Amino acid sequence: MLNAVVIDDESKVRETLKQMLSIYCPNINVIGEADGVESGHRIITTQNPDVVFLDMQMNDGNGFDLLNKFSPINFQLIIVTAYQEYAIKAFKFSAVDYLLKPIDPSDLISAIEKISASYNQTETKSKFDALLSNSINHESTSKKLVLKTINGIHVVDTDTIIRCESHNNTTEFIFKDNAPVRVSRTLKEFEDLLADCGFIRCHQSHLVNQKYIVKVMRFPTPTIRMTDNSEIPVAIRKKDLLKGIEEKR
Repeated sequence: MLNAVVIDDESKVRETLKQMLSIYCPNINVIGEADGVESGHRIITTQNPDVVFLDMQMNDGNGFDLLNKFSPINFQLIIVTAYQEYAIKAFKFSAVDYLLKPIDPSDLISAIEKISASYNQTETKSKFDALLSNSINHESTSKKLVLKTINGIHVVDTDTIIRCESHNNTTEFIFKDNAPVRVSRTLKEFEDLLADCGFIRCHQSHLVNQKYIVKVMRFPTPTIRMTDNSEIPVAIRKKDLLKGIEEKR
């Protein structure tokens, strides 16, 4: 059983979430609620919950104002938010669990299933730092990306990624200076996430960072040479990408 608090400035949202938790997530015991930053700080400090459901926009501040009051953050965090495209991308880059309003029961169940009874302070801090950085710099094409592996998490700058390569249902990241990292997520997930950071999907198995392209070759087959000396094939249906890349060079 995990003890939880719900922090949201809308009483209706708090009540709905509590009801949904009682129906769909019997392993979650709601021990308190709050409607803002200051009241949220008090309830977390006094109740010491395992899980905090946190609205990012409140009347007396935002979720970052509240989280910055804790060092370390010794609880699991699930953000509850209204849809904002840049905010959702920030959550995805940071690997932070979130729920969109109105909350879907299946999404709630999935989020709770990810919550572990064990708490990793280092991982939580790394995710929060990445989330804060990406939210502050949401218009920048350079992002902090949290990659979770079986050995822990890696926080990387998207600008340091040369390319990504698909291996079945895993994705391998090749970096400018660091050793490769492989994660158990599909290349498609990263294609969507990294599109605004200068990455292009040139082949079913390859996603490349345009800033690290050295040469575009059309013969004998369409190929892109990267700074790591790899030669990446370009799918026939993607060959028009070569023209766009050449025009930018």
